[in-house]
Amino acid sequence: MRVATVRAGSPAMTSQLCVHIENVSSIGPLFAITPDMMARAEARHPGVRGRWTATYGTDLDGFERHVASADALLGWQFPHLQVAELAPRLSWIQLTGAGVDHLLPLDWLPPHITLTNARGAHKPKIGEALFMAVLMINNFIPALAHQQRQHRWNQLFCTGIAGKTLLVVGLGEAGGSAAALAKRFGMTVLATSRHARTDPEAGEVHAADRLHTLLPRADVVLVTVPRTPATLGLIGATEIGLMKKGAGLVNLSRHGVVDDDALMAALHAQQLSGCVYDLEDPAHRPFDPAMWTCPNLVLLPHSQTNDPGKFMENVLDVFFENLLRRLDHRPLSNAVDPQLGY
Repeated sequence: MRVATVRAGSPAMTSQLCVHIENVSSIGPLFAITPDMMARAEARHPGVRGRWTATYGTDLDGFERHVASADALLGWQFPHLQVAELAPRLSWIQLTGAGVDHLLPLDWLPPHITLTNARGAHKPKIGEALFMAVLMINNFIPALAHQQRQHRWNQLFCTGIAGKTLLVVGLGEAGGSAAALAKRFGMTVLATSRHARTDPEAGEVHAADRLHTLLPRADVVLVTVPRTPATLGLIGATEIGLMKKGAGLVNLSRHGVVDDDALMAALHAQQLSGCVYDLEDPAHRPFDPAMWTCPNLVLLPHSQTNDPGKFMENVLDVFFENLLRRLDHRPLSNAVDPQLGY
């Protein structure tokens, strides 16, 4: 977990912290933050009581007025390119999600502002959702769903998942949660990370540059890397060609990490048995409409990883834990590295 220290002596060092909370109506009510929600979350973190104040806005209504006096910003979408100019006191931005690709490149982020994300807020639901997708691949559910749309009754038989190999491309919070369940079900777990390391859930964790040597070993490949300039096109025709014939792919990564054309070609050719693909809102990230009808491809509308009863509670716990750190002049958790983009 990355941490970053807020500079002592910055304009934001006040006895009472002013936080502006910016909501975005277009991303749905699940992600809306209300004063009642904040009050319930604050009750779980009594150490911050009386030490902070909040302003609220939606869809940038009054944003410039509120953020001008804010020490911290809690939100998802905001005019980030102008934030340093609009918010001279700002020293911390807490995102309500884990991904930051909508803000890349981070060259707009001044050195005195720490950006933190909500990594970990999706647990444990995200692990369940990803392993559900792994089980779908093993049981030929993408192929069976395609046959149903074609009005075809064709039996496909599969063996159990124990003893098969899962490759997690990008072993972070999400991939680690899925790896834990895969191990519990008797799978062999391989993984890539920025650096080789040990992990209790993965039998082998290799550096990212070892991907090509690992792909031929996997029965299911789970892609969970963040979308950055370095990961765009990471899984292309070459990588898919290295996978076992009949292996399957699960993609949680944002659009562009997997080459959609190469993926569809492999599915049409039956080189891959199937794919479960977590899809962003096409209104925000356009994609090839041919994916709607591609054989053996299941598209999930980026909702299975969020628990509606717990996700925002978890996000606010991340925020309040960091708020206490900020008030006590301690390093913030979940700090995003501007050079890496995550």
